[in-house]
Amino acid sequence: MPETTRLIVKNATVLTMDPGLGDLATGDILITGDRITAVGTGLSDPGAEEIDARGMIAIPGLIDTHMHTWQTPLKGLHADGWTFDDYQSRVFCLREHFGADDIHDATLAGSIQMLDGGVTGVLDFCHNVMSPEHAEAGLRAHRRTGQRTLWAYGMLGSFGAPPEDHAWRLDHIRALREQTGDDGLLRVGMALSSIEYGSLDRTAAEVALARDLGMRMTVHQNPAGQIRALHQAGLLGSDILPAHANAADDGELDLLAACGGGISFTPEGEFGGGRSMTVLNRAHRAGVRSSLGIDTVSRVPIDLFAAMRLTFLLMRNVDAAQEREAGRYPLERRDGVPLVEPRHMLEYATVHAAHALGLGDDLGTLAPGRLADLVLVDTEPYGVALGDPAAHIVLQSGPRDVDTVVVGGAVRKRDGKLTDLDPADAGAATRRVRERIFADAAAHRTDGAAPSGQVAGT
Repeated sequence: MPETTRLIVKNATVLTMDPGLGDLATGDILITGDRITAVGTGLSDPGAEEIDARGMIAIPGLIDTHMHTWQTPLKGLHADGWTFDDYQSRVFCLREHFGADDIHDATLAGSIQMLDGGVTGVLDFCHNVMSPEHAEAGLRAHRRTGQRTLWAYGMLGSFGAPPEDHAWRLDHIRALREQTGDDGLLRVGMALSSIEYGSLDRTAAEVALARDLGMRMTVHQNPAGQIRALHQAGLLGSDILPAHANAADDGELDLLAACGGGISFTPEGEFGGGRSMTVLNRAHRAGVRSSLGIDTVSRVPIDLFAAMRLTFLLMRNVDAAQEREAGRYPLERRDGVPLVEPRHMLEYATVHAAHALGLGDDLGTLAPGRLADLVLVDTEPYGVALGDPAAHIVLQSGPRDVDTVVVGGAVRKRDGKLTDLDPADAGAATRRVRERIFADAAAHRTDGAAPSGQVAGT
């Protein structure tokens, strides 16, 4: 991977997301090594590589806080899914057909696509660790791509697996944690067992180990009451990131806010799956650090811009529905209504997401001393939107507008093209996985029928 000793971004509209620095209509960013050393106007460094960012908006690198990267090759398999059973029977049932090579290739494909779309960081929730080799393959892929990653080792094994299946995971994650530590682009975290499929005692053992090792944790939070149960068991903390939590009540949100915790919302999948979205507004009002994720490519594309846009529209819709139900229509602005502006969504995908990864003091803003993860979004040829440039990012932009991506001071994409990774490799990796897993799935069927989701040529 190429290294940049000194880099200077010139003439960008800079959205620092730092309250003290604010926005710069025309500004510069100086990077030395993997850190930002200055943000301002008229900066110069004759020895630095220069990027002319005229017509571009500089933002902190986007961070996806809930992504199942191993499902990248299953793109579209759950496109018309309606129920949770649809997901189980079409997508999740394939997990045990994935070998270690499939985990590597799927992770490689997803990580390349994320970087290409301006997603410099990810919490990769890998609930398909069927062997130590599976885990090591996923980590190897992330090392190859150089995306800033919190790789969450899945504690959920095969349903009905014996106790020893859980024991080796605990031993292996300890070894991996000791190998990776906290330095560099790749860290190991823990994806806790879903409480409804295990037990609170099992979760408690996982949390104890994770805290002993200083690891961040995440958990699928779907049934009502689980956040309160974690609190009552003395387990809830800001180092555990619940995903979804659509059924959380206001008391549970207060518990999360009180401990400095957050939630990773995946609005496209949740909304498409028929879940209540009032939690978005309730969490914001409670002071919960909300962040965003794609969840599964089997339903929606790798596009964090779209997730920001939909979240904003959903939250505005929740406000409007409540106003109508209260007899306040036509709509009028009043104190606290509407609740959010587009800029809040960018905050979700940068500042709050950095905290979710345990990097809130080092990442998420463009400020001196911070890690140099940033994205340049091109507003040409059609021109920047009027008003707040953050609204242009959230409501007018997409992955194809990403001109430049910098991770840890290294230029990973420039002039709209990845510098050291090839999108064709991602496509080839996806095809390899499909060829292997659908052939394997077919071989294990007893009725002779093709597995659900098999497509021509795979």
